[in-house]
Amino acid sequence: MSEVLYKKIREDLKAKITQGFYSQGSKLPSETKLQAYYQVSRVTLRNAVDGLVKEGFIERVQGKGSFIRKPHKVNRLIRESSVESFTKVAHANGLEPSFEILKIDQVNCPKQFQGKIGKSIMLYIQRLCKVDGDPIMWENNYYVLPRFEQLSNYNLEGSIYSILQKHFGIKNLYSDDTTLSMSPSNLKNSKILNRTIGFPLFKLETIVRDENKDIVHAGIQYIVSDRYQFKI
Repeated sequence: MSEVLYKKIREDLKAKITQGFYSQGSKLPSETKLQAYYQVSRVTLRNAVDGLVKEGFIERVQGKGSFIRKPHKVNRLIRESSVESFTKVAHANGLEPSFEILKIDQVNCPKQFQGKIGKSIMLYIQRLCKVDGDPIMWENNYYVLPRFEQLSNYNLEGSIYSILQKHFGIKNLYSDDTTLSMSPSNLKNSKILNRTIGFPLFKLETIVRDENKDIVHAGIQYIVSDRYQFKI
């Protein structure tokens, strides 16, 4: 029971940090205050805080207390027509990526891409991309059918681009007609990305082609601005 409890406290504290209730650089309330607030033992509370220290959200300073750390950002260099997987970008920043499959389905091509793709049925793969357990990107990719019909049979909790290269014979990928904008978080993506409504998100829309200029997929990604930054 205590193990489940400390995990709940850890996640609640993490949410308060990511949503700005506890600001970066501020001091975490004392153990006594947090014990009283959560009505738990000192051991349970410390286990919760220890988890956040390991994940990099909190830093203990001897003799001063625990402070909210500025989280490491994922830095992504934007080059003309460049395509890099989330896995590769995270590893380049010394961070560990993970993926949660939210949905796999066959759907109509989104309207904004129909000018180049047409009103075709596409393989829709929706994933939540995380870094060290923290949601970073809500990924919505639409793959061309029937070419990638078998893609859903592979383990998609890793780099999909590696699967495309290994199993579909694709040598190179490049982006076409990419748009990067800011989009305030709505109710739906706030729940998915664990951010408050109105939180500033990057919105990345792109079409990805292979070395033969054939379309591989279209993508709409929502990316949290506090853990990800683009360098041009």
